[in-house]
Amino acid sequence: MISLSPRGLEVLVAVAETGSFAGAARQLDIAQPSVSQHIQILERRAGTVLFLRQRGRRATLTEAGERVLAHARAVLDDAARLSEDLGGGRGAGERRIAFACQRPVANSVLPPALAGFAREHPEYELAMVAGTLDEVLAQLRDGTADLACFLSRWPQEGVAGRAIGVERFALVAAPSHPLAGRAAVPPRELARHKFVRAAHRSGFSIHMADMLRAAGIAGTPVASRATESGMVRELTAAGVGIWCVLAKTVRQDVESGLLAELSPGGPPMTMGLWLAHDERRPLSAAARRLADYIEACSTAEREAPRASS
Repeated sequence: MISLSPRGLEVLVAVAETGSFAGAARQLDIAQPSVSQHIQILERRAGTVLFLRQRGRRATLTEAGERVLAHARAVLDDAARLSEDLGGGRGAGERRIAFACQRPVANSVLPPALAGFAREHPEYELAMVAGTLDEVLAQLRDGTADLACFLSRWPQEGVAGRAIGVERFALVAAPSHPLAGRAAVPPRELARHKFVRAAHRSGFSIHMADMLRAAGIAGTPVASRATESGMVRELTAAGVGIWCVLAKTVRQDVESGLLAELSPGGPPMTMGLWLAHDERRPLSAAARRLADYIEACSTAEREAPRASS
C-alpha cells in the first residue's frame, strides 16, 4: 500500500493543471522547492517517475502520472465531501459555481454537458456568463469566475488550463456561392474569395488567423464585418462571403441546405477545447466536480464514433 499525503496530492494536481512547478507554487502559495520535494516524495513512494521534466517546457505527466492524477482527484473530492458533510452541509458560497464560457462553446458545445450536470447535481447553483475569449480570461484573472471553458490554439498565460478535447471549424458559404458544390477547393483559391468576419479584432482573432494560415488560407479579403454571429450567419447565407466558424454552430444549417460547407482538403481545421482556472487560486471541490464532468462528457463524445464502428 502506498502512503500518499493529501498535501502531496494537491501539489500533484496543481502541477498537472498549471503545467509547471513554478505555476503550482504560485497557485498553492508555497515555495517552488517545496513543490519539487512533494513530487519527489510521491515518485519515491510510487516507485516511478510521474512527470517528464524538460527545461523551458511544460511538465508532462507520464502514463503512471496520469493514473495517479485520476486517483488524486478522486481522493481530494472524497475528502472535500467528507469535510462538507461533517461541517453540516454546504453554505451558499460553496454551492455556487461561477462559470465563464466563450460564447460559441456555450451555445454549441456545452449545453448537453451542462444540462446533465444540473440534473445529476441539483445541490449546486451554476452561475454561467458567456462572452468573448478576452472577457472569459479576464473573469478568470480577476477572480470573478471559478472555472472557464474556451477555444484556443495554445495555452493562455496566467491561467491553469488543460485541453480536454478538439473542436473542428468549417468554411461555409451560401449554396449559390461559386465555390459551393465542389468536392474540394484549393486553399489558395479560397484565399482569393471574400470572407465575412467579426466586427472587432480580439485575442481570438489571432487564433483564427493562425488556424487559417496553417491550412494555407492567409490574407483573405474581407467583404463585411458584424458584431454578432447571427448577423454573420445571415450575411453568409445571403452570399456576401465565406464564414470560418465552429462546425457545430452551423451543423443544422449545412444539413438543411441553408449553408454549404467548402472543403479545402488536407487535415481538419481545429482548436483545442480548454478548461481553466486562475493559477493563483485552487479549484473548489464544486468547480472541480463540474470540470471533471465536462471533461468526461467530452471524452465520451470523442470515443462514441469508435464504439459504434
